[in-house]
This record gives sequence, C-alpha cells and structure tokens, in this order.
Amino acid sequence: MKNDKEVTLEDYRGMIKDGDITLHLTRDQKAMILKTYDYGLNELTEIDEMLLSAVIRQLKAAIDQ
Repeated sequence: MKNDKEVTLEDYRGMIKDGDITLHLTRDQKAMILKTYDYGLNELTEIDEMLLSAVIRQLKAAIDQ
C-alpha cells in the first residue's frame, strides 16, 4: 500500500542529534561531490552515481552514530 503522506525534513529532525560530524573522503569522492555540484545529478554516469551513493552512505552512517 502506498503512503500518500508527503515526507518532509521535519519527519527526520527528531531522529538526529545536534552536533558536528567528521567524514574522511577519498580524492575520487571529493571530486565527485564537486562534479555533482557543478553539473547536477542528471549529468552523472552510472559509475558516478555509485560513487556518490557511497559518500551518502558514509554520511548516513556518521549521522546515525
């Protein structure tokens, strides 16, 4: 069954703690972030998307700690 409720940032704010996080990125991961910022998500190749997803997984793991 599909949930028709719009998901907002407010739905996630209660799940996280305030404070800074530290993340160590490879050179390729840093380059991918810059490329994504400059050209947007629509310009990513399949390999680019996999690399960006790895960064997002690292961010999520750091946030969830």
